[in-house]
Amino acid sequence: MRLVSLLAAFGSILFVASPHSSAAAAPDADAQVRTLKLNELAIKTVENHFLPDGKRKSLSQLTGEMKKGKVAGAPRGLFVTLSKAGKTRACWGSITPEHDDLITATVYTTEAALNKEYRFAQVKRGEVKDLKAQVTVIKAVTPIDSIRAINPLRHGLFVRQGGRAAVLLPGECVDAHYQLVQCKLKAGIPVNSRCQMYRITADVYHK
Repeated sequence: MRLVSLLAAFGSILFVASPHSSAAAAPDADAQVRTLKLNELAIKTVENHFLPDGKRKSLSQLTGEMKKGKVAGAPRGLFVTLSKAGKTRACWGSITPEHDDLITATVYTTEAALNKEYRFAQVKRGEVKDLKAQVTVIKAVTPIDSIRAINPLRHGLFVRQGGRAAVLLPGECVDAHYQLVQCKLKAGIPVNSRCQMYRITADVYHK
């Protein structure tokens, strides 16, 4: 089961970005995002990462090529998860927007997953052909008072208490209580203590 902690990777959200509810994407915008095939762009970024010097494109060049003829999507929080044989190899992202559009966010977040992931051994060149990519696009982060407001198959959970925080993405748990306990444990928050809770609504793109 994949568990994503935000404390080390995305400390800025604790002090800069207030994780209150953001406007949900319109249906036509959702359809537009689906046409971008973000999971495929993530795999192309991985393939580019492992090209030899002289053939590897810069991230700005790669992003520019991917944007040609496309509406790149409004900025949103985004996660990229790379897996092999059903097991996570790398995951990185943010619940708040860090780039100007979704294509740029996918490329740079994928590269960050390859370079900055600290919980798993770094992905190696020989694994590329076996990797699958999942891109999770955040639509809204909404404060909640109770886990009754969450369906963990559809919603992610963000918890924080002081300087400690963690996230579970949609579909990582099937039980809301278990989702809350695991989120607290990952953040280092005592299980029986109160904390701020936020429901994450997102679209998940994968093959």
